[in-house]
Amino acid sequence: MPQPGEILRYYDWPFEDGSKGDKLLVVLNIAENIDLPCLVLKTTSQSKRYEGVRQGCNPHPYPPKRVFFIPLHWQECFSVATYIQLAEIFEIPTEELLQGALSKRIRMMGSLSADCFTQLKNCLKRFKEDISKLHWNLIFKS
Repeated sequence: MPQPGEILRYYDWPFEDGSKGDKLLVVLNIAENIDLPCLVLKTTSQSKRYEGVRQGCNPHPYPPKRVFFIPLHWQECFSVATYIQLAEIFEIPTEELLQGALSKRIRMMGSLSADCFTQLKNCLKRFKEDISKLHWNLIFKS
């Protein structure tokens, strides 16, 4: 099972417009059993929406930032500067993770350093009122 801070490549991720494509995701929790989902955040390398952000936590919602920025020189797990989008936490059912790993539709691509992942979690704590109690407990109580 994926561990917190690991980066997954999800082939054929379903986008909001109905299309599908590859997406890098950052794992937030340990899915300890089949009944609990794996929680992830999406990433993007599209910088035009995030001009002016600084390394690490960018909690301001306007203009749409709410992002955790990882410049290329900070972490070796990404091949380009990457923005972890904090506005929405996604659930991947544990069963889907297992099937995706077997079919090679989901692959582990590396992981954030322990320090970087700690900073990401500390950034998420700023949005406690926006995170469901279940998600909060899975991320911060485990």
